[in-house]
Amino acid sequence: MTKATAPLTAEQLAAITRLDTPTIANALEELNIRPRTEGFMRPEIRCVSPVNGTVVGYAVTGLISARHRSPKALGRADYWNAIVAIPAPRMVVLHDIDYPDCIGSYWGEVQGNTALGLDCVGAVTDGGVRDLKEAQEMGFPFWAKDVMVSHGYIHALEFNVPIGIGGVLVRPGDLIAADIHGVIEIPLSAAPKLPEVARMLTERESIVIKAARAAGASPETLGAAWNAASKIGAEQTY
Repeated sequence: MTKATAPLTAEQLAAITRLDTPTIANALEELNIRPRTEGFMRPEIRCVSPVNGTVVGYAVTGLISARHRSPKALGRADYWNAIVAIPAPRMVVLHDIDYPDCIGSYWGEVQGNTALGLDCVGAVTDGGVRDLKEAQEMGFPFWAKDVMVSHGYIHALEFNVPIGIGGVLVRPGDLIAADIHGVIEIPLSAAPKLPEVARMLTERESIVIKAARAAGASPETLGAAWNAASKIGAEQTY
């Protein structure tokens, strides 16, 4: 099988992992490429694993269900082949069609180890996850709506198709970043620009923060700090 080509270099990805998701959101706002209310998943998709830093990967997408057995269920090999069809590092992103009343978990110790072995860095789902202790021990983080006990009749119906999850349309190969705050999709065209935009925003914010922490802070000194920050070229966003 031909190895999928990653659209970003390892250095570009590493630079993005050094940004938290709020900083990524701020940088995307500064680039003004989409409405500020889009692109990040709703708070129901929350981090349920201990994580340090930001996890970034290309989306392996799929549709799952656990409520009933299905003659249309895909096999394990379909899943594995879907994973390796996407460039590494990979983030598995699954929409549970039982949503919002999900009943079974696709994710656990076995699936986590399988995904980890195929160069996946984490999993995002609007369904359920389990085996949290084992996932933590193996270093495979989950972002999910629910934590569950059973896998029910869990099965996959489709892989690498566009899916809606947490209010975001995710396509196969989309760049996904996730941390303790949540999950955000990064347009590939914008990804290489984020570190420099984030650096500029940090410089601007540091001027205001320094003024706020200074003895004798006042509306006048804060206003002067904002004026100084605006000369860097960043739009005021607060």
